[in-house]
Amino acid sequence: MKNKHFFIIGGGDLQADLVLSAKKDFITHVFDYNENCSCKNLADYFHPISIADKEKILQLAIKFNIAGIATAATELGNLTACYIGEKLNLGTNSYECAKNTTDKSLMKKVFEKNNINHAKYFILKDEKDLEQITEFPIIIKPSDRSAGRGVVKVFDKENLKKRYYEAKDLSYNKIVLAEEVLKGKQFSIETISSYGKHQIIAITEEYLREGEFADDFLETQHLVPARISKEEKRFIKNEIIKILNAFNVKFGASHIEIKLENLFYNNKQEYKVSLIEIATRIGGWRDVLVYHSYGIDYLQLLIQSSLKQELKKVNTKAENFCLVKMIFTKEDYEFYKKLKTLKPQMIVKERIFIKNDEEFSYSSSLMDSKGYYYLKISKDDDPEDYISLNHL
Repeated sequence: MKNKHFFIIGGGDLQADLVLSAKKDFITHVFDYNENCSCKNLADYFHPISIADKEKILQLAIKFNIAGIATAATELGNLTACYIGEKLNLGTNSYECAKNTTDKSLMKKVFEKNNINHAKYFILKDEKDLEQITEFPIIIKPSDRSAGRGVVKVFDKENLKKRYYEAKDLSYNKIVLAEEVLKGKQFSIETISSYGKHQIIAITEEYLREGEFADDFLETQHLVPARISKEEKRFIKNEIIKILNAFNVKFGASHIEIKLENLFYNNKQEYKVSLIEIATRIGGWRDVLVYHSYGIDYLQLLIQSSLKQELKKVNTKAENFCLVKMIFTKEDYEFYKKLKTLKPQMIVKERIFIKNDEEFSYSSSLMDSKGYYYLKISKDDDPEDYISLNHL
């Protein structure tokens, strides 16, 4: 198939492995407005075109008679990929599905229509809409952004207006959501689908910055596989299949974030899953986490799905833990350097952007990360030793 063309939407660092994976079998094209993006020199062709420019990319897709199109870790790229995929009858979800899994105000309507547990919320389009909010704390977020941009916890009315306008400035559609703070532990579920047949690839433990701060939702590290019971896993999987069907997911990867509560009624263990959000694309870092814990090539599954191929059943038994740690603070960086010195064999992949200790500043979203690295941890070891920053 090396004479066939394959489009990758987005040329950032988190799309690099997808480009390399597609390049094994296809002539690859990358699209990004940034002419200095990470993938510029990885692909066979680089096009300095915004990933939002659907029509221009569509015309090139027709010109090159592409075999497939995909993206990773970008909602905006997923919108374009699905728009083109639907026009050309490729292995993508519908454009409507992409919109419903990108714009959280639309997402909420699908939740309600299908009786999916989710946070109570208000749609904020104008300052007068803030009058609806009387209980705090509450989460404010732009309706159509990702990577934690603009997501904050507001504790009182004094800060509400300021945070609303900050989120509105970040939003493409100028819609802001206000949500209740959900209880429970946070997980993400990584899936793959082909012709509407869904498989759970992995369940990820997500760790957020601790503390009662406005932006303590910053994701700091992720662990695969999640350390949960068989009963919890079974309950989550049943809910996830329901969610995928509700959004009419047919092809590709999905990244679904939930809160899981353990409840007791009449001395009986019960569980409550509340959906935070769903994105119909691979989550950031998940392909590496899945590969080093399950031995699954998540990117190849995505490519196969984009070509409308039937998918084989994936391995469901993890051989190792894999932990990705983001670097936001000097403490994070010092821990990385210590591990690099004492246990370098554990670091299976790394992308470090910082060069000296003077470059640290306050981080408010994943885009502020100074780098990240992956640790492969034996199933006989305790991952908690590496989730904490003070054991070495």
